[in-house]
Amino acid sequence: MKNKKLLYTALSASLLLAACGTDTSDQDNENTTVDGANQTEGTDGTVTEGTESHDSSTENAEDTTTDDTDSDDATSENTDDTEAGADDSQSGDAEDGSTALEGAEDTDSDEQDFKMQVLPEYKLTSEEPGRDVLYAEADSEYFMKVETTKASESDYDKSLENWNETLAASSSEASPVELTDEKLLPQNDDFEKLKAYRVAAAEGPITAMIFQRDDLLVRVMMYDNTDEKYYDDFLRMAETIQAK
Repeated sequence: MKNKKLLYTALSASLLLAACGTDTSDQDNENTTVDGANQTEGTDGTVTEGTESHDSSTENAEDTTTDDTDSDDATSENTDDTEAGADDSQSGDAEDGSTALEGAEDTDSDEQDFKMQVLPEYKLTSEEPGRDVLYAEADSEYFMKVETTKASESDYDKSLENWNETLAASSSEASPVELTDEKLLPQNDDFEKLKAYRVAAAEGPITAMIFQRDDLLVRVMMYDNTDEKYYDDFLRMAETIQAK
């Protein structure tokens, strides 16, 4: 009987110890889980807060995004400035206030009192004291005659009549027709008393113009091919004619 009591006592103690061990392990596991979510223990015993590290990474990412945005804005501003500068370099005004032709060279007449801007692949030469010829270097058959006099010393109506007679004699196939389409006329506000006529010829249209700019009376006659390949260039260069 005494031995049975000792056995019951031993069993009770074992069960009690087992229960205590289980509770302690669970409690330790709970503590480890809770602490592990927020802390990391290094090999040297230093504890690092996980949440603070995550926040720091987020702040660094936000700073990087802000820097990238500022960089993009600066790049955009530089691009806009470059494009604006390119536009300014392609078009502008000459020193005398006239519209500058890109790539053109200021050229003085050798025999007359005028100057003009000459585009590449064209050449201005003097035939005689009162006449210059601007021709296409690729094909000198197509050219523009330029004759100038002082407006104060000229009769405009008489000059217009003579110029039309010269144009009419250039073709036996048709009579001169006045040009009224603004696309075919000089776009220079300094021109006064502008008149333009055209006649059809076998080689291509011939266009005669007369206008006054300040005290310079200008007469030009343009000889183009059937495709009107050179007319636009002749017209643009004629717009730059002025007294020296």
